[in-house]
Amino acid sequence: MQLRFIKDLAVALIVILLFALAVKLFVIKRGWDKIPVKSIYTQESVSDTLLNKIKTIENSIQDRKMFVFSSTKDPLRQGNIIKDKADREMEFADILRNTFRLATTARDDSGNKIAFIEYRGALHEARIGEIVEGRKILDIRDNSIRYSINGVVSTTELAPRPTKPVDDPRTATGTTGNW
Repeated sequence: MQLRFIKDLAVALIVILLFALAVKLFVIKRGWDKIPVKSIYTQESVSDTLLNKIKTIENSIQDRKMFVFSSTKDPLRQGNIIKDKADREMEFADILRNTFRLATTARDDSGNKIAFIEYRGALHEARIGEIVEGRKILDIRDNSIRYSINGVVSTTELAPRPTKPVDDPRTATGTTGNW
């Protein structure tokens, strides 16, 4: 008797499960029917010609990534090639600002040696043993100073401020290849 009851229970569960799955399938089908066959965005889609242009650009980008340049500068970056007068002036100003230059040496009233160092747009007054911009002054001579930075001892000679390079007159005519 119990075996028959278990069989009836199993059949009832299977019928209920099939009914639930049929209802779920009906709900999904109704949802699919709400989706239009032709999208409202069909007019806004990408045309074949535009898609071909996009693929061509993507292929050229991939080709450029695989290309090995023998030049130290990328020929496709125009910033490496074209420099107008303002760019050259800014480059010179950066070089001048970042040059650690001994401007002059002197002696104070007591006879102590003083070095005047130009660096990052400022004139620093330094004596032996002082630290200027991370450089410890070891010795001051008439025309040079010795300093230590990160354990490396260097010497800087007395030097005039670098002169501004003169613009090449050929640049204005376009005969230098820099246009």
